[in-house]
Amino acid sequence: MSRNAVLALIAVLVIAGGGMALWLSRAGAPHPDVDAEPIASITTAVVRSETLKDVTIVYGVVQADPAGTTTLAAPRAVIVSRILVLPEQTVAAGQALIEVASAPAADLAYHQAADAADFARKDLARVQRLFDAHLAASDQLNTANKTLADAQSALAAQRKQGAGRERQTMTAPAASVVTSIAAAPGEHVAQDAPLMTLVRQGAIGVRLGLDPSARHVTAGLPVTIHPMGGGPAIASRLKVVGRTAEPAGRTIDTFAPLGSAAPPIGSAVEAEVATGEHPGLTVPRAAVVFDETGSHVFVISGGKARRVFVTTLRAYDDRIEVRGPLAAVATVAVQGAYELQDGMAVRLARP
Repeated sequence: MSRNAVLALIAVLVIAGGGMALWLSRAGAPHPDVDAEPIASITTAVVRSETLKDVTIVYGVVQADPAGTTTLAAPRAVIVSRILVLPEQTVAAGQALIEVASAPAADLAYHQAADAADFARKDLARVQRLFDAHLAASDQLNTANKTLADAQSALAAQRKQGAGRERQTMTAPAASVVTSIAAAPGEHVAQDAPLMTLVRQGAIGVRLGLDPSARHVTAGLPVTIHPMGGGPAIASRLKVVGRTAEPAGRTIDTFAPLGSAAPPIGSAVEAEVATGEHPGLTVPRAAVVFDETGSHVFVISGGKARRVFVTTLRAYDDRIEVRGPLAAVATVAVQGAYELQDGMAVRLARP
């Protein structure tokens, strides 16, 4: 065989051997879509051991503090001339609220008191002259003095009630909120009848209905109030805790002041009364998976996800208390937790 023929045969064998090796290497490699282990991308957080609040949930309504409520009453029989404010309006101390004029009967009473005082003064002067001339006894002089004093006291009382003025403007005793108006312009109002009700600014609170079984709730406990209509939570403390169940709802009334941040009077609230504290474990809310197997979290260790069943308790902002075979500072999956299965490989998601 010639030298060229030998070289050609060697080249053919080399090419065939290389092709066979490439085929064998491809045939022996696992297909990535069939044999590769699935990997989930997740974020993680740490299980915290914390001191948590024991909380009793109660419901109630915003109302005025009776200690800060003032009823503006008619000082005498009057006719309402003008109403100068509106219900729910905030007013400053000394601001004009209502203008009234004396009713005819009140005017008559004032003029009678003024006439009686004037007559008593003149009569005392007459008796004094008689006494000085030894024509009247001392008891007559004493009686005349007493009659004048009584008449002057009656007239002073009339003037204190505003009698004798053509118009009288009644003002706010302090910075307040007008909660109700009981009269209208042109209305005749009897003496001491209510004209309007004011609540001093800051003297607003919530009346909360407490379950009678909650005996551990006492005055002074912290309370967080959440307006049902929305808005920021309000921190306060229980001021009063009743000891008699309310007949209709069978609940015990409690009261907590709200200060200047109060929602509208009559609106509903939910309140959390902190009755104590206890140690507990918390995880982010998103770390807890709820499905047909039960509530659980996935603990991450060695690049694998291990399912741990837990009991969920109270939520604290974006975290929730859990109870189960968990250790503090353990790492749990948060985002991506619902995609995991027990034993699945995981990797941390890029930020």
